[in-house]
Amino acid sequence: MFLSFVVPVYNAAKYLPECLDSLLAQDISDYEIICVNDGSRDASPEILRQYAAQHGNIRVINKENGGVVSARNAGLSAAQGDYVWFVDADDFVLPDILGFLKDKAAETACDRLIVGGYQFTDRLTDEEIALSRQMKLPINSQWYDSVVWRSLLRREFLLKNGLNFRYPELTHGEDGLYMYEVGLYAPKSVEIELALYCYREHSGSAETTVSLENYHKKIRSYIRIS
Repeated sequence: MFLSFVVPVYNAAKYLPECLDSLLAQDISDYEIICVNDGSRDASPEILRQYAAQHGNIRVINKENGGVVSARNAGLSAAQGDYVWFVDADDFVLPDILGFLKDKAAETACDRLIVGGYQFTDRLTDEEIALSRQMKLPINSQWYDSVVWRSLLRREFLLKNGLNFRYPELTHGEDGLYMYEVGLYAPKSVEIELALYCYREHSGSAETTVSLENYHKKIRSYIRIS
């Protein structure tokens, strides 16, 4: 099996169907979607139950609330794919990209396959999705490199080096620490400079993006400052 998506879920009913639909809209079949229900109190458990009943590649793990660190670790322990991709339940990925990523992983035999992302505050239009496939993203930003959703990680590499998520008391920045630890083991990394992951910045946040052009400028400005 090529890939295990690992999706921590906590009170994510508003966006969860969009996330799951995107993970299902792929061009290969040898992958699984592991959803870890971290003690949700909204409609998330029922949504997961319905999706799992309709799609054989979705597995649901129900656990008491313990935070995103414990949820990701639970999903990682259950994963069976050659690679693992951690996806947040309020985000989504572009359709029909796994075949391309699978070929790239096989071609390079990498431990870490890095993809670009697009930050937005609402639904993407069809035009923006089409443009994001062509968008070249800058690299060498420490901040941008620290988010866990950018990386498809070889599961064998993680197991060999005991790389699971630590610091369960953290609610923010835990993925940055994790990716720092991953980097200490010098994984063979390959970067794809295309925005294939769509990261939702919730309304009201100081960090907002309204277009792909503005997003590109924002990242380049960050790199110049750094």
